[in-house]
Parts: sequence; structure tokens; C-alpha cells
Amino acid sequence: MIPLLILGTGPAASLLAIALARHDIPAQVIGRPRTAPAVEGLSQRVVAALKQLGCHEALALLGPRWHRVSSWNAQEVEMNGEFVVDRVAFDAALLRDVRAAGVDLRDGLVRELERGEGGGWCVRWEDVDGRQQRTDTALLVECRGHTAPKMAPDLHAGPTLVSLGRTFDGARAQPRTTFIESFPSGWAWGGVDPQGCAHIQVVMRPASVAAFDGDLDLAHAAALAQLTRLPQRFGRQLKATGAARARGIQAALRGAVAGNGYLRVGDAAYTCDPLSGHGMFEAASGAIATVPVIKTLLQRPAQAELARGYLRERIEAVFFSRIEVARQHYAAETHWEDEPFWQWVTQPVATRPSVARVTGPAAFATLPVVEDGFIVERRVVVSAEHPRGVRFIDGIDLGRLDALLQAGAAIVPADIGCHLGAPADAVARALRWLQTHSLLTRAGHRSGDFTTARGAFNDEKNPV
Repeated sequence: MIPLLILGTGPAASLLAIALARHDIPAQVIGRPRTAPAVEGLSQRVVAALKQLGCHEALALLGPRWHRVSSWNAQEVEMNGEFVVDRVAFDAALLRDVRAAGVDLRDGLVRELERGEGGGWCVRWEDVDGRQQRTDTALLVECRGHTAPKMAPDLHAGPTLVSLGRTFDGARAQPRTTFIESFPSGWAWGGVDPQGCAHIQVVMRPASVAAFDGDLDLAHAAALAQLTRLPQRFGRQLKATGAARARGIQAALRGAVAGNGYLRVGDAAYTCDPLSGHGMFEAASGAIATVPVIKTLLQRPAQAELARGYLRERIEAVFFSRIEVARQHYAAETHWEDEPFWQWVTQPVATRPSVARVTGPAAFATLPVVEDGFIVERRVVVSAEHPRGVRFIDGIDLGRLDALLQAGAAIVPADIGCHLGAPADAVARALRWLQTHSLLTRAGHRSGDFTTARGAFNDEKNPV
């Protein structure tokens, strides 16, 4: 039995395997390389993650950053650029990075999952030669995207949308540019290169496709006819080089994302709206955030439930935050607010109680956090602004600082700094932050007693 098995060969699986290898945690990866064509934009945040993990092959594939323009609510603005990649080539480059990291990568198609003896998993899979294989593992990490088998009902599922993508020649030659435009029935993302090759995706309700009896080419053409600014930039002599391709889109939070002997990462855990290339970023950030969870599960099994709880809470909090941001972005487009698409995507979302925002005053709470590569419990400050908690201000551990004050330490930054091994001005800023949030205590008293001591740390050279 191997300690850890990752299923999938997409960005979430590849980046997780590479991140684990950099922490000397071996894993086996089983999956079939992607063959379905797709074009996707990557933000600078994704590039930063690739650099952090040393993904040289993937980085070499990116090329120069594309110019990015958005036409939203009748305002055309230039935004941060993005990198445009062919997903088949990009995923293949990431797999080369996986091999370069020394990860045990197997080209195989998973046929069956079942619980093994002792709480582990038995995975039956078919290799590239069609031979039946079996792998037993203590910890299974599911990274096969939204098609991964569910282990429980979804906790949340938003409205279903359809993305239609089609490639064209004959676009106006120009620097590499991507363009976003809203229209009555949805919104469009397009990319054009200096050779005049363009790819345009339109996102609509399924009913907009059904109106054309499922003819994807006609539905795509009808959507293009509703656009005004994108055709002006790309030109109106576009010639399709292939048929339109469809994929479903739905913001969904899976149930049972972390349980005894298994975790779900990337689209297997949750999917968000595709605005601004969120999918790839969520895969990268989710993979990096899962490393300390796996490290805790493997090396500190007594803290397993704490680690799983940390991952569940993070996934739910991030998911509901993302879909609310998307809803607000859609709501900012007011020109089509009476159209069915825009009414559909701007409906308020009721969050689950476990991730409900803090509504009371700021307070200290004990929550799981990452420390030295493991999940541990520490005191943090939770508030409406920071429901997941704030632990450090300017490098000062707020829980330790509060403990010193509760024990009767004088509110003198230099003295406290000696206890914490920190500069006095950093302590002063942390104290001021606690005072601002009505959390400054001394010998059990609230900050009302603090006013007589403000001069002790209010350094005019370092205002806080």
C-alpha cells in the first residue's frame, strides 16, 4: 500500500504533486493526459504560482502577456494582461514538470474505486496498453475535475450555463489581445493573435442554445450578432476554422470534500464562474493550500480531523466568496438587467451557516491555521471584515500579544518586544490595531483603560 495517491492529470493534480515533492512528500499520480481542445486565459496570480513551484516547462509555454480589454456596462477599460494557452499543450507541459520533480506518474484510466481494508482505498485502473492494474493507498486525493464521482450530494449548485467556443481566421492583425464584452443574452471572451487567428467563447443560458434546436454553430453565430465592440476590434471578416464546441458551466460546491482517507482538490471540490480565469487560479491556490493538510494527515495523524476541518472550512469560505464576487460583477452590468440571463446570474446566494460572515464585534477565537507546514490551533481575531481570522499584524502574533497583556504586561512596546523578539514599532502597530478593534486589554480590562497609556507606544515617527 502506498501512502498517497493523486487521481487526475490536470493543473490541480500536477501542481499538487509538484508542491508535495518540494516538501519531500512522495505521491503517485494516475490519470490520462487531456485531449479535449480548449483555450484559456491565465492571470498573473497563476504565473506567480507556477514560478513558486518551479514549473519551468509550463512557464516556457506561456510566451508574452496578452493585452486585455473589457467592455462592461458600456465602459471599455484596459485591465491587467493575461496569458492565453492551449489547454492540451499547457497540461502536457505541466506533466513534464511533474516528471522533472521526480513524481511517480502513471498514464492510466481509473475504472473503479472501493474502500480497502483498514480504511484505505483500492483503485483499479487500466494502463496505456489496456492492462488492468490495481493500486492500494492510505490517502486518496481526487483531482479529476467536476467529472469526478461524487461522494455526497452537492452542498450548493448555482444556475447552469453553457459556454460555446469557436476558432476563426481572418481577424484584424494586431498585438495579442483578449476582449470581454457583455450582451443581452450573456457575455463573450475572445482572443486574437498577430496572425489574425481568433478564438471566441460566448456564455449563455442553455435555453439560448435550445432555441436553435441544439445547433451550436447557429447559436454561436447568433450570440456574435449581439456583440458590437468585439467585432469592431477583431474585424468582421472572420472565417470559422471548425465547429463550435460546448461545455457546461455551473458554480458548485461538492459535498464531503475532506473525509477519512480522502480529499478533493480543484474542480473536484468546487467550481466557480469562469470570469477572469478563476478555474486555473483555484486549482493552483487549492493545491498549494492542501499541502500542509496532507502533511498533517501523514505525519501527525492525531490531528487528522483538525486538518480536514481546516480544508473544509477553507473550501467553503473561498467558494462562497468567489460566487458572491461574480454575482456583484454581473450586477454591475445594468444595461441588460431585465434580460433572463442577467436576472438569473444576479440572484442573491444564501451562504451555509458554517461560512456565514461574522456580524458581531471583533473577537478572539481559536481556529486551525498553518504553522511550520502543519495545521495547528491558534488564537486569531475574527470579524466581519476577516471571518477566517487575522493572526499577525506586522509580524506580531496577536494571540501571544493578548496573552501577555492578560497576564499583566505593561503596555510598553519596547518591553513587549523583548518578550516577543520583535521591534517596538511593530508591537506599537499591533497594539493600535487591537485598540481600533476594541480588543486591547490589560489585566483583564477593555481598552477604555488604555487611553492613559497611549503615549507609551504612540510613536509619532512611526504612525499607526
